[in-house]
Amino acid sequence: MKKSMKKLFPFVALTAVFAFSLLLFSPEEALAAWKKSGISPQGDLKNSKIYTDLANIVYFITAVGGFWVIGCLLFAGMRLSSAQGGNPQARTQGFIGILMAGLGIFIIVKATTIAGWFAGFGS
Repeated sequence: MKKSMKKLFPFVALTAVFAFSLLLFSPEEALAAWKKSGISPQGDLKNSKIYTDLANIVYFITAVGGFWVIGCLLFAGMRLSSAQGGNPQARTQGFIGILMAGLGIFIIVKATTIAGWFAGFGS
């Protein structure tokens, strides 16, 4: 357990530093810092079609996730039906698989809502 925590610590520390830096700087200050270092935006965000591309990516990931959930439901159902002979562990694995597939459906639906919430930042 200690070795895995040592490997995870740099990632957690960098994530904390990044999140803290987002709290300190406003977008205007960040843009000014970019211009000071020679980085300039290359176009207008409203006319760049980035939101359509991001929407298409979200739809694609939702579709892939939907097929994945269907596969998980099929696998968990097969696991549950094979446990008819009295194997309680396989039966429990089947029920947990079906429950996790339901949780996956919920996360996929809410991910679209969260993506829409993030897209509202640019408008």
